Amino acid sequence: MSEGLKQYVLLNPGPACTTPSVREALLTPDLCHREPEFSGVMREVREEIAELAGGAGEWSTVVFTGSGTAAVEAVVASVVAPGRGLLVIDNGVYGDRIRQMAAAHGLPHRALHYHWTEAPRAEDVDRAFEEDSTLSHLAVVHHETTTGILNPMEELGAVCRRRGRSLIVDAMSSFGGEPLNVREAGIDYLVSSSNKCLQGIPGLSFVVARRAALERLAGLPARSVYLNLYQQWRAEEADDTPFTPAIQLFFALRQALRETREEGLENRLRRYRECARTLREGAAALGLQMVVPEAWRSNTLTTFALPEGAGYAALHDAMKRRGYVIYAGHGDLHRWAFRVANLGTLTPADMAGVLSALRDSIQELQQG
Repeated sequence: MSEGLKQYVLLNPGPACTTPSVREALLTPDLCHREPEFSGVMREVREEIAELAGGAGEWSTVVFTGSGTAAVEAVVASVVAPGRGLLVIDNGVYGDRIRQMAAAHGLPHRALHYHWTEAPRAEDVDRAFEEDSTLSHLAVVHHETTTGILNPMEELGAVCRRRGRSLIVDAMSSFGGEPLNVREAGIDYLVSSSNKCLQGIPGLSFVVARRAALERLAGLPARSVYLNLYQQWRAEEADDTPFTPAIQLFFALRQALRETREEGLENRLRRYRECARTLREGAAALGLQMVVPEAWRSNTLTTFALPEGAGYAALHDAMKRRGYVIYAGHGDLHRWAFRVANLGTLTPADMAGVLSALRDSIQELQQG
């Protein structure tokens, strides 16, 4: 471990706690990215991700060196043809970020706005498509970690299929942590990253895209040089990259994917569900109130109202002294709420430790 750095239990929604073997995989020899020692690793990573997403064969993975936001913006900038537009679901910070991307690239777009604890309604999406035939794509965040709300992919996907529109899903904090299958949900572009539920190291993001959709991008005008989805895909299909990638991060992601396969996806989902159950039942016993209605809660993040007599900064610092890092709320939420994620390598036993630290921290702050 780096000198002077303590290992904390990370309760933020990525980067997450990883295994020693994933971190050790970074220690590769110096390699050239145009040699087979790297291209074979990249190919394995791409194929494994597509299989995990349920899209082996008909879908293909495109990996970018960059945060998850980079891959989301690559899709937004690349897939909407001239004269067409993007419909965006906005019920949190990350949905609004997609809207900002569309605006920055000068794309015609429309946003459906909802409260941060309110799920979007399929009938609103259907009505928007009926009113504007130029809207060719729907973009939605599956797990909106602003609050921990899980948006209804099956219903939204059904509208897109019926209307013949393409579906873009930001699955940053749900891929590998919530049930999600590109084939079953009719997803054309699924976007995620290495450092959330896959339990890898930050710095790589990816798009799992329908091959037919990727092929239709040929000839569309480029809106970005680096974040060009079609260019990146064509290069990676030839075991190449248009730009220098973060080589060591691919090795760490390959190890994380192997560990995902070893654990089993269903077992990982079950572990996250049990972590969330342990956390929520214990927090309720402490008198903490959850912000998102039960029907819409994800299995990997919970937003709680701050307990009486405890501000966020003081609670954060009290928890950190005990070895745990909680996460602030976005926007106005930072004044009255905090977030606890249970993704990464965490177990129900770890969540029991979180609850003990929360109890002691709250008592310390309330007693002054």
